[in-house]
Amino acid sequence: MRPRERFVAVACCVGALPLAGCHGGDDSAAATGDAGGDGGDGALPCTETGVSKGPWVLAVDETHAKIRWEACRAGTSPTLKLTLVAAGPAITVTASETPFVVTTTTSELNTAATPDYAGTWFMHEAALSGLSPASCYTYVLDADPTAKGRFCTARLPGDAIRFMAIGDTNPALGDTPHVLAHTLPKNPDFIVHGGDIQYYDSLVETWALWFRLMQPMLSQGAFFPAIGNHESETPTEFTEYTERFFGGAGFDGTESYFRFESGGVWFFSVDTEEPLALSTPEGQWLASSLADAATKPGYRFGIVYFHRPFVTCGDTGDNPVARAQFEPLFLQYRVPLVLQAHMHGYERFAFPGITYVTTAGGGGAIGNPSANTSRSYCNARVASGGFFHATIVDVAAEAAGAADGGGGSTLTGTVIDDQGAVRDTFQLAVP
Repeated sequence: MRPRERFVAVACCVGALPLAGCHGGDDSAAATGDAGGDGGDGALPCTETGVSKGPWVLAVDETHAKIRWEACRAGTSPTLKLTLVAAGPAITVTASETPFVVTTTTSELNTAATPDYAGTWFMHEAALSGLSPASCYTYVLDADPTAKGRFCTARLPGDAIRFMAIGDTNPALGDTPHVLAHTLPKNPDFIVHGGDIQYYDSLVETWALWFRLMQPMLSQGAFFPAIGNHESETPTEFTEYTERFFGGAGFDGTESYFRFESGGVWFFSVDTEEPLALSTPEGQWLASSLADAATKPGYRFGIVYFHRPFVTCGDTGDNPVARAQFEPLFLQYRVPLVLQAHMHGYERFAFPGITYVTTAGGGGAIGNPSANTSRSYCNARVASGGFFHATIVDVAAEAAGAADGGGGSTLTGTVIDDQGAVRDTFQLAVP
């Protein structure tokens, strides 16, 4: 069973554009309608268009993607328009509609946060195939012309890629939107999230409010989240929210851990809320998936990301046992960068062959990055700070004519805070 932080249940296909816009849905209590079932709580608020959350994009590779959104009543238009950037007319795509019953209403102290109502909600998913590799698309829902976004299919092996890494987002506290305002204009292809996506524990945030505030990020590109401890704050949150919204974000693995690829760079999202050792099912998957990826044509290197840190000098625990078991595999299969979260702040460690970056300043209350500097490896920490931020990562194109895994290139990280200031930069030589 997943650990639980707290309980607050209160009855109350086709062949991509710069950011085309964003839509948060109507998070106000003034929205009217019926969500298709009351779960014992009476009439549920619903937007005029019926679109209650999203849209967002998951599971992108060179030729496939999923566009998902939630509706608050049945029969909302299931179609969307998909357009390849500068490549002719839009194509109409039809999504499936699946009812989902939420069993418990959860509310917070913040009266501006619409409760997450019990009742029947309607998930929509458009499964796209036949897309053009290394291409960017825009999309817009027919039910709501303000509900739109963009995504890019996976880049070809050896291509340059740009992505954003962020963790511990708690946008109701007010800092996450500022971080996004200064990082999304960098136009990353996709976002990797280090976990603790939404915080009931802050007492001011619901998923309904989270989606409204985070829609600019969701409209930017594909979303690949890791699982954090705050994804299971109520007995039903993981299945009724986290898994319903973001399950199937990647490929292989499970709903909780997975991998994906772009530009010959393979990403491995690890669930640190489950037992993690070489002997566990997840540990065996990670070891075999790293080995398998390294055999793929065009493999350059891997990036592993997860929530609870292997190394930190801050005010959370570390995991020296897991580090000792998995770091030899990271070195063997060319994993030069490990991204972690949970410690609310920023850290960068430079170990031989591996850089660990704690990028967990996404909006949760900032912690103390130097609470445990006596840990033996803290002399390898080369940068740190208690500030809100996200990290933009650029992987340069592989050198022309380079053999698989033997090319020369660079990975550059740029850490940008909620005021737009660059707080750290780093560059790694990569295959």
